[in-house]
Amino acid sequence: MSYRNLGQLFHERVERYRDRPAYYVRRGDRWQPLTWAEWSEQARAFGQALLARGLGPGESVAILMGNRPEWPVSDVGTMLAGGVTVGIYPTSSAEQCRYIIAHSDARFVLVDTPTQWEKIARVRSELPQVRLIITVEDVAGGAEGVVSFDRFLDVGRAHREAVAPILDERSRRATLDDIVMMVYTSGTTGLPKGACLSHRYVLNSVLSLNEVIPLSDSDVSLSYLPYCHVAERISGLYNRMYAGVTAYLVEDLAKFWDYVAEVRPTIFASVPRFYEKAYARILADLEAARSEEKERIHRALRIGRQISALQQARQPIPDDLRRAYEEAERTVFPQLRRYLGGRVRYATSGGAALHRSLEEFFAAIGLPILQAYGLTENVCVAFNRPDHYKFGTVGPPMPGCEVRIAPDGEILVRSEMMFSGYYKEPDKTAEVVIEGWLHTGDLGALDEEGFLTITGRKKEIIVTSTGKNIAPILLENMLKEHPLISQAMVYGEGKSYLVALLTLNVAEALDYARAHHIPATSLSELAHHPAIVRLVQEIVDRVNARVSSTEAIRRFAILERDFTIEEDELTPTMKVKRSVVAERYRDVLEQLYRE
Repeated sequence: MSYRNLGQLFHERVERYRDRPAYYVRRGDRWQPLTWAEWSEQARAFGQALLARGLGPGESVAILMGNRPEWPVSDVGTMLAGGVTVGIYPTSSAEQCRYIIAHSDARFVLVDTPTQWEKIARVRSELPQVRLIITVEDVAGGAEGVVSFDRFLDVGRAHREAVAPILDERSRRATLDDIVMMVYTSGTTGLPKGACLSHRYVLNSVLSLNEVIPLSDSDVSLSYLPYCHVAERISGLYNRMYAGVTAYLVEDLAKFWDYVAEVRPTIFASVPRFYEKAYARILADLEAARSEEKERIHRALRIGRQISALQQARQPIPDDLRRAYEEAERTVFPQLRRYLGGRVRYATSGGAALHRSLEEFFAAIGLPILQAYGLTENVCVAFNRPDHYKFGTVGPPMPGCEVRIAPDGEILVRSEMMFSGYYKEPDKTAEVVIEGWLHTGDLGALDEEGFLTITGRKKEIIVTSTGKNIAPILLENMLKEHPLISQAMVYGEGKSYLVALLTLNVAEALDYARAHHIPATSLSELAHHPAIVRLVQEIVDRVNARVSSTEAIRRFAILERDFTIEEDELTPTMKVKRSVVAERYRDVLEQLYRE
């Protein structure tokens, strides 16, 4: 490795790109640049202010903010000062914020909006170790122990002469094994754990990422996934830093698609939900097109799917089919790719399985979505390559990462990109790192070509009353392949058969209702409408036809609303909290087992 720590990487990039924009920030109707030199100056000022206010080596700074420039400024500033950043999801409750701030021993807390300030204000009396709260917006009304972000930077500048040498010394002396950030797991089965990530973890991860998906300083991306998540932090912030990529910060997700059209990113790193929305928009517009235009597009898609299938099978492409594809590439596919801006070089997806229909569609139009797999403890595990990908898999292992499958099907990982342990929880660390191998808790399989498929979660295996072991995630992903289904939770622990709780995708359900003249305007109405129930039954029947009789879903219930983070039914990464949902809908589940 050519870098001794992240500070050296940052300083070298600042010297190379000083006056180029590192970020663009939306101000009114314009994008305002933040150059690399400005990022550096503000980060140093922030780090100097932390030192002036007594930040010790390895002490934590909690960040509760959306995607705005203060996030990378404070993140890098804390790193340069020898501190550890702790991201908190903006969707977190006050109690969740309190737990993470207290558990991480954070000395400083940053918030941006009145909503986030109110959360911290409610639990502030329970956080005696917090020295100072820093607010981006003027939200605290002069409360004691609170300072504005701009004022905090001024403190750092005012103390520059005294503390800049300390900042430089801490930055220079940081070792690869020093902890630079803590990322808290989403906590599907209990309290979240603080995974400690080192300079080595981050640097090796970005080097591995750039071998697989090489970025350049001419690339442009949108930053809209939360920085507190390991994927956006590593493959986003630090990967973009390594490659010199310019990012446009999206603070208002309601304007996301407008910004996609404006910015026209060359890199589109996302999660399945965003591709589902793009796909739904394309289908809606296609449905409204004239019949001749509709047929022309469908014909081009059939050709694209044929090409994609041959590529998947590593088969030669006949000349006549190639010529037909080239014609579709000139006339049809560019207008479909325009829904993602029109100039995307790489589209990637992680966090959950991508529906097969989406994989096939985007590959057909010349924009394959490259699925990846990683976890907080080792963000770079497997990744489909632009020239070597396979539907339904998360790709081969990444450079520098070994993957093997344990006898019980668990995915084991060993690499130089592994976390350093859970903060203050050595016993839990010892449970997952055994003889140098990370026991991921995920179940999977490697095929003959080395492609990894995720088949379930070890802790979520359902054992029926007949002793059969069933991975619910496989069934749930099959159910969610249909765009009508938003969330699915399969249940059956200790029971003689499986049942499922299903929620509807709002936009898709309402579009279906309009197209079929169903007089319903809400999910609660649609959940009980006979036409919707019949369609869901067909979806369930198709899934059952693909699995064994013991894995078949015997009965289901369509819920009147979707699961939400706010109701504590989903983690911040949109994973279903099974125990919460099972308890909340216990009566519904019991009804499904009554004759």
